[in-house]
Amino acid sequence: MSANIALVTISGKAYFRLVSEFRRRRLLFLSLAPKEVMPLNVRIAITTESEKNDVHCSKILVYDESTDPSRVVDEAVQILSRKIKYREIIIGVDPGKMFGLAVFGDGSILKTAELTSVEKTAKEIIKILEVTKAAKKIIKVGNGAKLYQLRLFELLNKELLLKIEIESVEEKGTTKNIEKHFGRKRDMINALSAVKISMRNGHRILREKVK
Repeated sequence: MSANIALVTISGKAYFRLVSEFRRRRLLFLSLAPKEVMPLNVRIAITTESEKNDVHCSKILVYDESTDPSRVVDEAVQILSRKIKYREIIIGVDPGKMFGLAVFGDGSILKTAELTSVEKTAKEIIKILEVTKAAKKIIKVGNGAKLYQLRLFELLNKELLLKIEIESVEEKGTTKNIEKHFGRKRDMINALSAVKISMRNGHRILREKVK
């Protein structure tokens, strides 16, 4: 598979942070220097403010190296996902006072996030599924915080097509070793727990049409 995203920069800091984010998500990318010829398969170029005038691509995203690289990578992936159809989209959710969210497209991480309420989480999931084309769509929700899980099920069942599968996943052990490596960074813990939930088999919830 050819890469549709190019990282176009000679900034060491920007390159290191962006490459780390792409590798974490297992996303393909092409590395170029400004003014290099852009291959025809590249649809999005990520560069810095000072280099953007030397980049020739139909879609250019500017990365501020003082910010979290996940934001610009999220934007690039979302742009591509509007045009690409995946075989399978899996959304993993770690529910609780803070919600962790992880989105996989055909086995690659497309997005991770943390959200502050069940309503915001439901809204984000619905938005992702609306703009992402896939033959099969599955939502996997951890069962560690039952009240939050059931409320999320209720909100999603009202808004989503019945063909979209919703599963309850055993959450025990999903944070094992995460706290050891990331300490008190709860946003990272929630997101990585959601990644693990995405990878587990769950119990499919029987959905009924809401009148």
